[in-house]
Amino acid sequence: MSTLILSIEGTLLLLTIVCFGLGRKYHFLKQVLIIIYIITMMIYLGWRIGWTIPTNSIFSIILGVILILAEIGGFCLSLVFYRIFYKKFHRPIQKLDVYKDGHYPSVDVLIATYNEEVTILKRSIVAALSMKYPSQELVNIYVCDDGSRGEVNQLCQELGVHHVVRATHEHAKAGNLNHALTVSQGELVVTMDADMVPRTDFLEMTIGYFHNPKMGFIQTPQTFFNDDPYQFNLFATNTIGNDQDFFMRGIEQQKDAFNAAMYVGSNAIFRRVALDSIGGFATGVITEDMATGMLLQAKKWETGFVNENLASGLAPETFGDLIKQRDRWARGNIQVAKKWHPWRVKGLNLMQRVIYTDGIHYWFSGIYKLVFLMAPIFFLVFGQYSLQTSFSQILVFWLPSFVASQLTFNLVSEKRQTVMLSNIYETATAPFMAYGVFNELFFKSKQKFAVTRKGVNSEDSFYNWRTAWPIIVLLVLSLLGLVRGILFIFGVWDSPFPKEGIYINIFWLFYNSFSLILASYLSNERPRLRKSERFIANQTVLINFNEQKNIRGEILDWNEDGARIALMTENVSKYTHGIFEINGIQFNFKCVWQHQNKDSPIIGITFENLDILAYEYIIQNTYAQASTKYEDSQYSNRLWHIVVKWWIDTLRRRKAH
Repeated sequence: MSTLILSIEGTLLLLTIVCFGLGRKYHFLKQVLIIIYIITMMIYLGWRIGWTIPTNSIFSIILGVILILAEIGGFCLSLVFYRIFYKKFHRPIQKLDVYKDGHYPSVDVLIATYNEEVTILKRSIVAALSMKYPSQELVNIYVCDDGSRGEVNQLCQELGVHHVVRATHEHAKAGNLNHALTVSQGELVVTMDADMVPRTDFLEMTIGYFHNPKMGFIQTPQTFFNDDPYQFNLFATNTIGNDQDFFMRGIEQQKDAFNAAMYVGSNAIFRRVALDSIGGFATGVITEDMATGMLLQAKKWETGFVNENLASGLAPETFGDLIKQRDRWARGNIQVAKKWHPWRVKGLNLMQRVIYTDGIHYWFSGIYKLVFLMAPIFFLVFGQYSLQTSFSQILVFWLPSFVASQLTFNLVSEKRQTVMLSNIYETATAPFMAYGVFNELFFKSKQKFAVTRKGVNSEDSFYNWRTAWPIIVLLVLSLLGLVRGILFIFGVWDSPFPKEGIYINIFWLFYNSFSLILASYLSNERPRLRKSERFIANQTVLINFNEQKNIRGEILDWNEDGARIALMTENVSKYTHGIFEINGIQFNFKCVWQHQNKDSPIIGITFENLDILAYEYIIQNTYAQASTKYEDSQYSNRLWHIVVKWWIDTLRRRKAH
């Protein structure tokens, strides 16, 4: 092997480690690390294409080509990713004071709903009514009810907002929004999903950007106030963030630098004339949001992304629902590619075409991940080669690119994501995404739009074998291959393969098995007993019980259903019903439990007969609290912590039963 190649790869590996160590402090070293990653990957792929395709059988040749194509596909995805992250971008803040003349645009808020619970819809409407704007008469709320439900009509009448229904229901959500455009007149149009709750400063933080007459739409991130299935089923609430956080808060921000921020279906504001210029929201695909944003950008409208937590909603609450949602997104992107391929849409610039193509291409990563999971299985379980090389060559060509890929992603993602965490997400969904993309690409298309269930509650834990079986099959095969490989290495079982080939496949099986084990946890659906999320509070109140008066208490956490209150008293009476007052608003409640905590009792209460003022106050100080008062959570993303905590909490729960 050439001494020159060894010295080049060794130097690149050393530079990789140095740049990673100093990259957080010096941004240019982060850029150098990206370049090193690209160089090492190009060397690696050149070696893979030219010298590693197996030749022992036709089937092995096919497997080898498939594996290389998957690696090239993954590299193409990473090229676009690192291009958009090469320079840090953050849109300058533009608040309402830009309207010096005091002439503010009129705003229509369209809340799309189909079958969501009225309790979920109510808090979204109340929060929309609570949004601050200099001229409140310019803001109109339209509840676009494609379920045509009587209880929703009654709710709209009680809250004084418009209830919009239509005689026919073609084109699902996009058709629903387009119909609402025909019965509203605002200069700007806000789209909100039924479960998304806007914060009180939503309009104050976004409308200022429309002082620019070329601004077509502004997207804000979708954030969530409940745990997604990864956080909840892995007992990782305080360890990892929502799996959409990195896209919503990181990738979208960087795409904004190229006027390519993606419309994600909710939490966005449009200029009406911009929507009119493309005939309204895109129809004929189940991801109308992505298509709508792309068509607006093709019409040369400027678009922007405001990276502030200005509206939060409900993430899917079971892994099965998350899979259905991702399947819809995957199929929808393929449908967009068939109807409006970015390279055929006139008006997009080069980077916009590349970014949207990459967004569609991303959904093929499920196929790539399956290839990577199956390659070592084919070798150690079925005796089929997918690459043919020596161990020394693997160390020289593969190791520097592997180290660079791990460290570069971890540095660029700035702790919002890690390679291993991404690997778990991709592994858990790969079989389903691969099936959805393949089916949509080559077979009968499913055009039906399915609303993701929200507010799911369950009292029992269960293991969802329907979502688990592909992962279990892959895990069993991986463990079988791992055992065979170890037996081969130690000579317990005569090996038909060279030992050098066994080493690298054992490594990949260890790597894959770790992700498969965690992915298998996700189908263990834990009970979700609480109907509404609780929010931390430190509100001091005076409580009047039937038995006692003016007891000082502190609200620890609360929502529209109830609260947990620490009482500043040594009295341990059995409390039943009570009332407290905040800013002249009365809150009637019933005590449902009580226990002693150190020096004072803590009570759990449920609210009774909340009037609209009390309900509004709670919503404004929980879900809709201004973004200036909200602090984003920080997560360690430590996977070993997830594994240990999962076992401890699972065993503790079983012991309790």
